[in-house]
Amino acid sequence: MNKKIHTVLIANRSEVALRIQATCHTRGLCTVAVYAPEDISLSYVANATAAYPLKGQGSSAYLQQDELIAIAKIAGADAVHPGYGFLSEQASFAQRVIDAGLIWLGPAPQAMIAMASKERARAIAQQAGVSVLEGVLVNDLSSEGYQQAGAIAEQIGFPVIIKDPLGGGGKGMRRVMTAADFPAAWDMVIAEATRQTNTGALLIEKYILAGRHIEVQIAADGVGAIHLFERECSIQRRHQKIIEEAPASFISQELKDKLYQAACRLALAVAYDSIATVEFIVTPDEQWYFLEMNTRLQVEHGVTELVTGIDIVGLQIDLALTGKLPLMQADIQLHGHAIQCRLYAENPRERFMPSTGTIQAISWPLHPRARLEHDLHEGMEITPFFDPMIAKILCYGSHRGEAQIIMQSLLSRLFIAGICTNQQLLQGILQSALFANGGLHTQSLADFDMVLLLTQEQRLSLDDELYAGLAMVLSSMAEIPLPTTEVLSMGRRWKGQSWR
Repeated sequence: MNKKIHTVLIANRSEVALRIQATCHTRGLCTVAVYAPEDISLSYVANATAAYPLKGQGSSAYLQQDELIAIAKIAGADAVHPGYGFLSEQASFAQRVIDAGLIWLGPAPQAMIAMASKERARAIAQQAGVSVLEGVLVNDLSSEGYQQAGAIAEQIGFPVIIKDPLGGGGKGMRRVMTAADFPAAWDMVIAEATRQTNTGALLIEKYILAGRHIEVQIAADGVGAIHLFERECSIQRRHQKIIEEAPASFISQELKDKLYQAACRLALAVAYDSIATVEFIVTPDEQWYFLEMNTRLQVEHGVTELVTGIDIVGLQIDLALTGKLPLMQADIQLHGHAIQCRLYAENPRERFMPSTGTIQAISWPLHPRARLEHDLHEGMEITPFFDPMIAKILCYGSHRGEAQIIMQSLLSRLFIAGICTNQQLLQGILQSALFANGGLHTQSLADFDMVLLLTQEQRLSLDDELYAGLAMVLSSMAEIPLPTTEVLSMGRRWKGQSWR
């Protein structure tokens, strides 16, 4: 099976579209961009070989399967890459792309279906000998189902987590610490799940206190599977990752080996034939449990690329073209340490609500070991129509301490005016002793919104080092002043109605 590609339609936008274009253009492939009206000035549009407007607006424009396939045909595309988010894990879209005679740069639809439901994935994991958290699927969301769910939560034992089994990206889930918290959490997850996936069931699982979120990057061709080592993604807000690292520094090699083996077993259990990420939760005493398998490119794939030297998007294309792994496990070597920080347009003073407005000035720090992934420019309007993540800042060091110092320097020299971001929160975390010694876990930032409501004296009286330290960073955040000198930019810029 040796297929050929000349042109790739990227069914996505912004920085991920730029990332995929980079690999395609390096390989001599043409790219087709699609854009909603709000995105016409973004550089991924100008950077593409050809670009086509979408009829809809905002995020919904990128979900119109018929229109995307029609554009692919008009543009003469041979293949479609979904990026991450939007339609990237929609097996129906993958199948329609294939039925249209195009190459789907992702896994087979049946593998996507197998892992799309958290409950189905749990069953497959158990059959493959991979441990899962204690959990029960509740198929009745009526008042009677609520009574059943409450009884299940009591039986499992608090804390528990309520999840939309079809959800992803940290959405559609709530941690429940006590029985008193259960009613409100149940209603909130139902409301979110109804909007996002329209599911008719919710999953109740045991919640691990002080857990580490460890994920394994894999690649497979249906008959064989390899791993590209692991990433630590424990620093999260509202179940959304904000800092990721590779490799994980605070778990044993024995545990890592077990996770690698489990991830590859899962891939083989569903005859997986692309790249994927298998996510696990790890307890303080190194008990581990499968969480989910993401059948797509990950936002944090870049840290793995930095420590392995492997182009994961390129690997994804190779697997789609040849159907065979181009690498053996022995070919993959680990070097140094990489860190990624996600920059969000959000206002810490307003309980981290998304921040909108016009970017009045922007200056990116330069470093030979830095990788900046974004699609921002001065004069750009940050709207409420898309995910608030606006950039990724990555760096590489020969060891974790060096990478930490480089990231601190990058964050201190980043300048964005006109919108609020989580920049100072990231700085506070990177500068903390808890980050240096591995004291942060998946819950560490979960209750920070509450901490913001306390007085400084109340914060300082708390025994928890995190609250007494990082909470002060949050409380001291102030508006960033406009620059007094002109901020220079590089490359083509959007002026008026065109790129120049």
